[in-house]
Amino acid sequence: MNSLDKYQGVDSYWYDQVPSYWKKTKNKYVFCQDKHVVGDDWEKFTLLTMGKSGVKPRDMDGGGKFPASFETYQTVEPNQLIFCLFDLDETPRTIGMSKDYGMITSAYDVFSTTEGNDPQFWTYFYQTIDDHKGLRPFYTGLRKVVRSETFMGIEVFSPPLEEQKLISRYLDKKTEQIDHLVEKIQKKIELLKEQRTSLINQCVTKGLNPNVEMKDSGVEWIGKIPKHWELKKLKYVSNQISKKRIPVDGDIKISPENVESNTGRITNFYSDYDTEGQSFQKGDILFNKLRVYLNKVVLCDFDGLSMGEMIVVRPSSIENGYLYRVLNSSGFINQINSLSEGVKLPRPSVSGIFDSYIPVPPLGEQTEIYKVIEQNTFLLDKVVEKHNSQIDYVQEYRQSLISSVVTGKVRVTEDVI
Repeated sequence: MNSLDKYQGVDSYWYDQVPSYWKKTKNKYVFCQDKHVVGDDWEKFTLLTMGKSGVKPRDMDGGGKFPASFETYQTVEPNQLIFCLFDLDETPRTIGMSKDYGMITSAYDVFSTTEGNDPQFWTYFYQTIDDHKGLRPFYTGLRKVVRSETFMGIEVFSPPLEEQKLISRYLDKKTEQIDHLVEKIQKKIELLKEQRTSLINQCVTKGLNPNVEMKDSGVEWIGKIPKHWELKKLKYVSNQISKKRIPVDGDIKISPENVESNTGRITNFYSDYDTEGQSFQKGDILFNKLRVYLNKVVLCDFDGLSMGEMIVVRPSSIENGYLYRVLNSSGFINQINSLSEGVKLPRPSVSGIFDSYIPVPPLGEQTEIYKVIEQNTFLLDKVVEKHNSQIDYVQEYRQSLISSVVTGKVRVTEDVI
């Protein structure tokens, strides 16, 4: 693989120059649009969906909204390209190539490549454009739509078919290697997260002394606890604070969407000034009622307002850091989750939460447990952070590699495959 010597300058949003022998063309000569509605035969087709990982079959039992009928959906065949040409800034991935026969919503545009064009090459090309929202200059309207006639009129530069196929083979090989590396790193992260979860559960239910005499707690999620520990309902060691008010300038506001799962870190702050919230103060714990947010528990180190269905738990006769770690443990969260009721938005009752039992060591031991958990989770989180940075670096390299090859900055030769 080497850089090319001869280039032609081009006037494009996406290129400054391309190899001198690449031909200028338009999308209408690269693609032909296919739209065949499935009609009454829709039950014979596999439902497809498009996301960051590409075009794949959708699990009909995996939840989500479905229309009463799929009669208006359109057919998709292997090697056809799917484009989502609306809401382009909000859509995670606006281009994918199908490997399956199936059907997909008619809101998308389905294209086949014309003779002399390789579908995999043009998929890589438009994924590179999509990585940087490169269709933005062609948007129209509030929904950021690229109209069909506009899309078909976009100028592109095309290498010869044999070179397109060579590029596709090379990128298939390289991206498979990169994706395998990312998968290995992700598995390491999952193991570290499992270790983190196990550490917290172990410390808040068994303590720090492995040789201490144990007794049965009688509570399934807790199991055995040290003999000198107590078992108390949450309502006897803390209070629910329900002081609501409208925000004023300077208030710090938190909603579940602004909290990172499991770690409780605040990623950003809520901005709506018209929504009433519940006051909390430094040392309080925010616990969510909605099932989907149960693992977003916050130990507050400032005063502010909680928004949405976050309840404010104020420790009374228990160390707040230790209580935070109990409420943040997967054992307690799974127990509360089992109390959830409702179909549309399942949630446990507040009384059910506060009537739940928790293990309570002596105060000095609570403080020591909290310190040990903080020290160890800090170290584990640092390793996870390092691995996530590795993934970011590898993904950036992947994007850069694809971009360099499909825009002709770097030439692919047979000997590198």
